[in-house]
Amino acid sequence: MVARAHWLILVVTLLASTAGCALWSPKTPPARAALTAEQAQWWADNRDRARYVKGKGYYVAGTSGFFDHEGRRVSTEMGTVLDEPKPGPLENLAPKKLWASTKKAVGQGPNEQVAREHLANGDALFRQKKYVDAAKEYRKAYARWPDSPLEEEAIFKAAESEFFADRYPQAEDEYALLVKKFPSTQYLSQLVERRFAIGRYWEQYDRAHPRFVLQPNLFDKTRPRFDTGGHALKVYERIRMDDPIGPRADDAVMATANAYFLKGRWDDADYHYGLLRSEFPKSEHQYQAHLLGLRCKILRYQGPAYEGAPLDEADEIVAQLLTQFPQELGQERERVKQVQAEINAQRALRGWEMAEYYAKNDYYGAARHYYAKVVEEYPNTKLAEQSRARMEEFKAEPNNPDPPFEWVINMLPRSTKVAPTVQQTNANSNVARLPGMNGFGPPQ
Repeated sequence: MVARAHWLILVVTLLASTAGCALWSPKTPPARAALTAEQAQWWADNRDRARYVKGKGYYVAGTSGFFDHEGRRVSTEMGTVLDEPKPGPLENLAPKKLWASTKKAVGQGPNEQVAREHLANGDALFRQKKYVDAAKEYRKAYARWPDSPLEEEAIFKAAESEFFADRYPQAEDEYALLVKKFPSTQYLSQLVERRFAIGRYWEQYDRAHPRFVLQPNLFDKTRPRFDTGGHALKVYERIRMDDPIGPRADDAVMATANAYFLKGRWDDADYHYGLLRSEFPKSEHQYQAHLLGLRCKILRYQGPAYEGAPLDEADEIVAQLLTQFPQELGQERERVKQVQAEINAQRALRGWEMAEYYAKNDYYGAARHYYAKVVEEYPNTKLAEQSRARMEEFKAEPNNPDPPFEWVINMLPRSTKVAPTVQQTNANSNVARLPGMNGFGPPQ
């Protein structure tokens, strides 16, 4: 065995040495392909007129695509350097490649001059307020010169044309396309304002004219084909995701929460009010988010037999309202204090119901524990007085009920095996240790 071990070590050592100790050295990332002499010369000639586009790279007029600071072409989606490998035989047969080749063969491929002509035609039609025709020209413009600042400009102008033509679904599609291709677009602030206006219009229309989700819209071009209200909520969500620190992000979250609140969807409304409270601490909607969020917590609570988390969360919001918004509350302060008292009463009721449950099943030790909890934590409630009376009533009762059919068990022979000794952790406690007695949960 020792000889075999020595041979194994020798073989491993020889393999490591022949591989240049590759087993022991970390792998280094492959170096990027160097520019050819022709590419380096082209970049040296055009570097001065290259324009940097935020989030994309350097753009040189007359070319399609973007470059890094050394002249390598970069991906338009990931912002990473591409080494431009030669396409394989199957890649040339891909539908996207075939379609691009076909368009190029019939004279519809990328052409900056043609794209600029369509862009100019679109501008002229837009000034004449022929917005639908202008949008068509802008689409032709960005289709003929992709991955360029011209494309960014043409997409935005196409969206604006659809917006002023009151064709809001098409405008929203164009705005979404612009953000997808140019996440850091220079038109982001204008885009967000337009989208927020579209979302508000759809939301208010849906509120005034509620319709079944699958009922189609066949004639009104200002609204989507189906589910106007649902599309409004999607627009709000896109605003928050595309511009999370922008001036409309908190407005979009608040509008979403209010829309759910008015529909009676308390869980969804509560989530978005909580999102605004946590993610936008300086928002002007903080007070309303607290006040309406408190309302949602109360409406979510279903009674002492159900989860008590909404009550605990509501109590936290009450404390925040009373400490953070003393000026804004005004006359509402007394109502908030009444809500706080009702929350305490409901929490006391949860303890009382649990105590009654155990008392009903003769587990008086557990019952006394919950009665005492009500007395200690909610001394100013009526249930505290009733709990004291019930504790006095059950004072002489044993902690646990006698096992059923005990007389039958006593008649059966007992085992002679000695069980292991278990140390008592709390010998002086008069509370029965029952399975599942964690918090206010019923025994399992």
